[in-house]
Formats: sequence, C-alpha cells, structure tokens
Amino acid sequence: MISRIIKHEQFKSEILQNSRTLYVYVPPGYDDEQFRESRYPVLYMQDGQHAFYADDAGGSWDIHITADRLIAEGRVRPFIIVGVSHISNVRISEYLHPMEGNESIQDVESKGHEYERFLIEEVKTFVDRNYRTLDGPEHTAVQGASAGGLVSYHLAFNRPDVFGLVGAMCPYFVSVDALTGKETRLGEKYTQKVPIKIWMDVGEYEGYTVMEKHVRAFADGLIDMGFQPGIDFWYYYVPDSGHSQKDWANRVHAPLLAFFGDIGQPERGELFGEECVALHDSVQRVNPVIFYNSGFVETDTDGVYEVEDPSIIRVETDGRLIPLREGATTIVYCKGKIRTQLSLTVVRELPEWVTVDIRVDVPPHTPETDYIYAGIPLPRTGEFEFGGAFQVPRSFACEFRISRSMNIMETAVDGSEVPFRRFKATDGLKLCYCVENWNDTLKETVR
Repeated sequence: MISRIIKHEQFKSEILQNSRTLYVYVPPGYDDEQFRESRYPVLYMQDGQHAFYADDAGGSWDIHITADRLIAEGRVRPFIIVGVSHISNVRISEYLHPMEGNESIQDVESKGHEYERFLIEEVKTFVDRNYRTLDGPEHTAVQGASAGGLVSYHLAFNRPDVFGLVGAMCPYFVSVDALTGKETRLGEKYTQKVPIKIWMDVGEYEGYTVMEKHVRAFADGLIDMGFQPGIDFWYYYVPDSGHSQKDWANRVHAPLLAFFGDIGQPERGELFGEECVALHDSVQRVNPVIFYNSGFVETDTDGVYEVEDPSIIRVETDGRLIPLREGATTIVYCKGKIRTQLSLTVVRELPEWVTVDIRVDVPPHTPETDYIYAGIPLPRTGEFEFGGAFQVPRSFACEFRISRSMNIMETAVDGSEVPFRRFKATDGLKLCYCVENWNDTLKETVR
C-alpha cells in the first residue's frame, strides 16, 4: 500500500478572486478495495506548496514522509492532508485578520475573514465532496507556521464548528520592528474557551521574526482560559531550532500524534535554560522538555521543581524563575520517575541589551537596495557592504540565510544552497559574512 499526492491546479476562488494549486495527500490503502468505505480525518495545511515539495522560495515539511511513517508504525490513524498553496504577493494579506495597526505595519489589506470563507466554503466543500472525509470538527485540523500559524489559530477560534484541531507552529503573533523595537500585536487574545485542541510551539533561534516571550504569553493566556496541558493543549519551546521548513519538518510528527494518534508515555526529560540570571530579572524561565516513547515531545508548562538551595532562587510551576539572592545552585525538574537538572548562578545584574556588530560583503552584481537581512535588517554602509552595530535583547538568538527580501536569498557561486548561519547574542559580538551570489541573479552570473 502506498500513499499518493494529487494536484488540483488553478483551483479558482470566487471569494478571493484568484487561483492556486491544492495538493491532496491520500494515505496508504485509500485506493484499495478493502478500504473503499473508509472515511478519514483531514489536515488542512497553509503554505501548501511547501508541505510536500521544496522550491527556490523554501524547503519542504516533507509531511507526507512523516505521515507515511507514523501510519506504518500504527502510531496514528490514516488521514488526508490538503496543502493549500499561498499566492506570494497576497500571502500576508490573506493570513492577517483585521487588528488595530496591523495594516499600517504590514502595508497590506487584512483579508483573513475572506480567506477563512475561502478555506471553509470553497476548499473544504470541494474536498468533502471529492474525497472520503470525516467532516466533523473533531476530525478536521488546520495547521501552519509563522503567518500560517497565525491564521490557523484565528481560524480555529473563529470557527470551532469546522476546525476542532489547530497546529500553530511559530505563530506570528507580534510584529517587532527590529530598528525601533516597536511591537504590534497581530494575534487576537481570545478570552472565551472553545471546544478545540491546540498545538503551539516556537524555536529558540527565531530572532525578531517570532519571539518566545510573545508565543508563551499567548500560551499562558490559553491556560488561564481553561485549556488543560496534555488534554487539549500542548506547548513546545524548541531548543536549537530556527524559523524554517527544516525545523518544522523535524517536529511535525508531534502535532500529528496529538491530533490523530496516541502520544504514548513519558520516557525521559531534559531541563534547558540560561546558566546565569540577574537578581532582579523576573522574565527568565526554565524549559523542561519531555520526550515520549512514541516520539512525541513537549514542554511541561505545569512542572514540579526542587532547588538545592531554595534561599537563592524559587521556581514556579510554569517555569518562571524568582531570584532571591546571589549565589549558585541546582534546579531539579521532577515528573514521575524522570529527574533532570540544571546548574544556575544568580548574579547582581546583567545587561538587558547587548551590542552586536554585523558586517556583510555582497557581490558587485547586487541590485540597488537600502537593506539586506541577516537576522536583522542591515543598512548599506558602503558600495558593496551592509551592516552596523545593533542593540539586541540579551537572550537574542537567530538562524538565517542572508536575504534581500522574503524570497531573494544568498546562494553559493554555482547557485547551490548555502548552510544556515546562526548566532546567539553576547555583548561585543562581532560577525563578518560574505555573500557569494543571490538566487535571483543566477542567470546573469552563473554559466
């Protein structure tokens, strides 16, 4: 038995007045005679062209490979995946619901409500009519990352009668101006619990694109609203992870297990966090990550902690650190038979902001532009040089490829992909990079 991916090209939307490709994954056995009467849950994926395939604009989630594996292992029931492609020049517009200030920040018209109707009235109607689906909300998931995670979150809260399962990976809840630090909220802070299940995560190395403090604030709001961790809500602060398809591919199995299978039993844990915190720093947390025998993984948002010297620091059940005096101690996280620890020192003070100096040399054929992006926007400082000294939060960590816009990325001289670059901010850090080529100038520079 094998799975298939079916393409529906030029799928026309009367609501949005545009067309795009739909990709439909049907699981192994879907076409077999013995399963002709079987019906299947459905996962609707934003940015659908990257659900199964990579292209010049980005890598792939390879979610079909993960789904095939989990189904073959018997860890999830077979399900259908619908990849709904975005249209590049209206992606942000369609993924934004109206919020005060967001249109001026993004310089687009917010068409989230129209996209919502498109997904429900046109895409879902088409899929339910042409495929053997289980069409109730308890069997219908919606998932995306970044702005795709934002719109998925809004979709589920606005229409819990349609979408009962939501995967919000690295959701773009807050836009941060990297030059001024101004924050504009893009996500609605709902106050009324609805009958849905939510997976939410964020990576350590996402820089200003998506910041953990914003995502965790929304996660805390869901718990305050009545969502129960491990029952209808799962959160994961992902160590060593950035903001790209490769990162989402590495952990997409987790929400699939939560939505369509069995997460299994806790097997081991690891406690992550800063090794040094300031006496009056009230925003630091530890991150207890639990690994399950199914491959499922999550952050425990309601943990039990022991502190070797409780006169130095206190740990709240949500992982918040309350420094009490200077000194060094060890924090132990406990869950059943799992015990994992972290050594930590409390000092009198640490700077809230640190200075990072970044310099980037670009090739002579680089088109005229005022800024390039290397985790943060870099202004032009010379004919073929960008950069400067920048103040960033002390905990700032970023993984990136240097780019001139969302889809114009650095490449090697021959046009091949370059590895991701990354840094974690420390005061006085100096970084020097050299761009060899750009993916939009290959025809002129590569022979």
